[in-house]
Amino acid sequence: MEVQTKLLKLKDWFEGYTSGFYSNEPMVQQNIILKAEHTRRVCEAILMIGVSLELSSEDLSIAETCALLHDIGRFEQYKRYRTFSDHKSKDHAVLGADVIQNLHVLDGIEPETAEMIIWTVRHHNRAALPENQTSRGLLFLKLLRDADKVDIWRVVTEYYHRSGNQRNRSIELDLPDTPQVSDAVYDALMNRTLVQMSDLKTLTDFKLLQMGWVYDLNFPMTFRIVREKRFLESIRDALPISSSRVREIYKRVQAHVCENAFQK
Repeated sequence: MEVQTKLLKLKDWFEGYTSGFYSNEPMVQQNIILKAEHTRRVCEAILMIGVSLELSSEDLSIAETCALLHDIGRFEQYKRYRTFSDHKSKDHAVLGADVIQNLHVLDGIEPETAEMIIWTVRHHNRAALPENQTSRGLLFLKLLRDADKVDIWRVVTEYYHRSGNQRNRSIELDLPDTPQVSDAVYDALMNRTLVQMSDLKTLTDFKLLQMGWVYDLNFPMTFRIVREKRFLESIRDALPISSSRVREIYKRVQAHVCENAFQK
């Protein structure tokens, strides 16, 4: 069966599966809906990036399937552990791959393609791209990682500017909201490298880590989306304005975006 044919059924399955995690507890319900909506928007973003690469209709369907299933482990993760922190629970990407396999979600799809989709889900949150995969497999992984970041930026920037005194610790990873920028975070970003989660000490560090995701983008369209949506400006505006380190980091990541947005 072509993925194009299977995709409509998968979308129906996704809605039914995720609704099974709905709760009468407001915070639980809010977080389940947050992740379901995130998934839908990652599907939109991956298609936008894929179209810019002139992918075939079947490859666009494969990309959208990867996006639809990429966070399927989040729902079981939150049900079991009441957190979205992989460090404090279990790797949601591994959980997601297990869900897909255990529930036979991709039955009917050509086995090699199904395995590639599961591999993409399992590896989408790794700190760096794995090397033991074909160029085709890496293409879908890069597409997913870019699309995922695009919508996480949307989620966190909207949250930072509307949260007020109502904090969602699942988004903030329970980090203290203090203005300090850790040395390891500053050094990584000024050297145009990714921040390690283990180096985070404050919510300020976490926001700067999110800025630094631009160093892990793969396609010019993604850089253009970052510019058009003004994600970096929104994160900057949620950071301590008096911090010289914040200003230096912002200048460095913006330069990286501008250098890459209009490459062919």
